[in-house]
This record gives sequence, C-alpha cells and structure tokens, in this order.
Amino acid sequence: MNSRHRFSLRSAIAFLVTWSFAVLTVTGLVLYVLPHGRVAYWTHWSLLGLDKDQWAGVHMMFGGLFIVSGALHLYFNWKPFTRYLAERVGAHVRPSRELFASLGLALAILALAILDLPPVSWVFDLNATLKAAWVTDPDLEPPYGHAEESTLAGLARRLRLDLPKAEAALREAGLAVRGPQDTLEQIARRNATTPLAVYALIRDLEIPEPPRTTPPTPEEVEARWAGTGLGRLTLAEVAGRVDLGTDEALARLTAAGITASPDERLRPLADRAGVTPIDLLKVMLVPGFEPPHPGGN
Repeated sequence: MNSRHRFSLRSAIAFLVTWSFAVLTVTGLVLYVLPHGRVAYWTHWSLLGLDKDQWAGVHMMFGGLFIVSGALHLYFNWKPFTRYLAERVGAHVRPSRELFASLGLALAILALAILDLPPVSWVFDLNATLKAAWVTDPDLEPPYGHAEESTLAGLARRLRLDLPKAEAALREAGLAVRGPQDTLEQIARRNATTPLAVYALIRDLEIPEPPRTTPPTPEEVEARWAGTGLGRLTLAEVAGRVDLGTDEALARLTAAGITASPDERLRPLADRAGVTPIDLLKVMLVPGFEPPHPGGN
C-alpha cells in the first residue's frame, strides 16, 4: 500500500488532541456563562439545542478524551520529546529564568484562586455576574433549590399550597397530571412545558397562615427559607418577602453589629459578616438571635 494512503495512528491522535481542545474551548465558555443550575433546570434552559447537563456531559467526555489523546500523543512522540529535553539541558545547565517565571506565575494563580483574591477573584466575580444576568425577572427563580424535583404534595406542604386546588388548576389548564406524587419536572416533560410554567399556574393558591402570636424560631426560619436563594436578593427584597419593613430589618441587623444598606445583596453582606444569608434572616426575624462568630464553634 502506498505510504501516502496508509492510516497513521500518530497523526490521528494529534488531530484528536486538536479537536478535543477546540470542543473544550467552546464548552468551557458555555459552562462559564450559562445560568445557575437552579435557573437552568427551572426554565429548561438550552443553547444550540443542548441543555445544561448535555453541555456538561460533552465537556466531561472531551476533557477525558483530551487527557487520553494527550498522553498517547506524548507516548508516540516520546523520543523527540526526550531528545529535545536533553538538548535543552545540555545547552542550559542552569534552570532558565523562563522556567522560574512560568512556575512562579502558575503557583501565584493557584494561590490566588484558593484564597479568592484579585485579580483571579475578578474572573470568579465575572462568572457570577454573567450567570445572574440570565435572571431578568424574579419569577425566573424557583421558590427553592431543585423545586422541580419536588412532588406536588411536597411542594404544597413546603409552600402551604392548597393541594386539591393546585391539581384542579393544572388540569383545568389542560395539563396531564397523574396525581400528587407527580414532580413538577415530570408534569413539565409530559406536557412539553417547563417547571416554571407549571408552578406559575399554582403559586397563588397559598393557604393563608394563621396569625402568629409568637415570633418564629430559628429552626422554623431554617425550614421555611433555607435553599430559597435569599443570597441573590437585596436586603429590601428579602424584607418584602418576609413581610418586614426595610427600616426594621436594617435596625435589627445594626443592633447585631452588622452594617448594611437596602440595595445590598444578602450573599456578599453575609460573607462580609462571616455568616450565612439564612443567619442574617434569623437576625431579622428572631428576637435576640445572635449569629455565630467567624471561626467560632
């Protein structure tokens, strides 16, 4: 057989490294800017016909392919590689400035990433900003993390929805519902819609809570609001959700030694105070609650 037409495994491996790098570049950029998982799953987000999990799957597989093909590429080119190293070592007995500079830069980036310090932290901040930019309306946020996996019964129990009315409302809207153990995701898939659209039909069917004669306990605040994405909201928005005046919320935080402003988001405020967003909510709702001190037990 003519050598020009003979299949070259070495060349094929080299091309695989190239294609893998190209795909990883695209998928890496997509994963950097796509919305947070809670929003992606809630809205059935997709790009070029692929949803979040599919993009992540492609990225993972080509990452593995890049590693394997890169190792094979090194194997097939081991002699030229070792010859090059020998020539470099022979020509430069002492380690070069470029070696130390590149090693120093890599170690500096590693340390800055671990410590979340500028300028590396700016890349993380941009990532958070781009992901949050997909949420142009508060209704695009689920009521809590992975609400699409909740059954109708579970959702009704957690959000105090009237379950019989919710089932009736969905059926009246023409959706096929098999029963209270249907998850929002199952209902959405079955009816070619999104969990967001399913929830929009029933979210106003909340059963009024009886008037409270005592403030909530920290455990009750945790059970009701944990995982609902409070960290993304401003202090004023959180106060509105819990029926508390913004001035009163600010006053209670100030009394606990936490300085805040109405338009500040809870996540950076909590990070600055060394607590969690749910701890800040407990300060606002539970009289006398003291958030844990940073580094304390």
